[in-house]
Amino acid sequence: MPLAEELTFLLDDSGVILNTDSASVPFVDITDVIGLDNAPYRETERDHEGTDGGFMDAEFEKGRPVILKGTIYANSSSMESYLDSLKANWAPSRTPIPLYFKAPGVDERVLFVKPLGCRYDWSTLRRTGQAEVQFKCFAEDSIIYTAALQEYTINYGGDAGTGFGFNLGFDFSFGPVVPPTGLNIPVGGTRPTPAIFIITGPIVSPVITNDTLGISLAFNITLSASDTLTIDLANRTVVLNDSLNRRNTLLQPNWFFLQQGGNFIRFGGGAGTGSSLTVQYRDAWR
Repeated sequence: MPLAEELTFLLDDSGVILNTDSASVPFVDITDVIGLDNAPYRETERDHEGTDGGFMDAEFEKGRPVILKGTIYANSSSMESYLDSLKANWAPSRTPIPLYFKAPGVDERVLFVKPLGCRYDWSTLRRTGQAEVQFKCFAEDSIIYTAALQEYTINYGGDAGTGFGFNLGFDFSFGPVVPPTGLNIPVGGTRPTPAIFIITGPIVSPVITNDTLGISLAFNITLSASDTLTIDLANRTVVLNDSLNRRNTLLQPNWFFLQQGGNFIRFGGGAGTGSSLTVQYRDAWR
């Protein structure tokens, strides 16, 4: 759901917009946001034996806690019902849901979070139609994404066998063969981003190759025209027809994220005229 106003927040597509410029009550004025800077890093520190100094590893990020603080403005007749709607909106969820936010000068962004409720006290502020409030949530995936989902389709680009060949006076081949055609996938943001690949049959032994990284994902599977194979690079899953685990068909676990800039992706297989590869992703930010 696009946010029309800058510096606004929205949990889930049908939630309550926070920090709106609307002058009519009830509304929430957000005064402080914690957790949209760098996610906390997983730090490991150890001594350097036999000499001064030590070592610090901080390559990976932890989950990201986020807190929004603000003030509710309402009147005596609307305050309690408005609080009910906020508590319902920020109730715990079994699965992550989108937290949209719009900063000035950039496209709307999203963080996928598990909400942890809203917290407020009954105080003398209620007499004047106000209540201090905190909204808490936790992002298991610490990556901030551009809200708009990018999608590209690559048609079957030709046969890809089990080796690529060249002539040295005799036939000699090794490594994966890549299909002859593909598509450049542009990626923005400030960090590599995961993608979802959806292969639509018919195809035999599909192969997805990222020329930019020199990596291929090859599958030992045959798909009919009604089959789809979904490859989730973030969760490293391979699912047939949205329900059946087929990770065992992946010949080598060459998992990768799309890199900033251009990613030339090729799609082929043993045979597969009429098949296609759909690439879905969002630009990723730290």
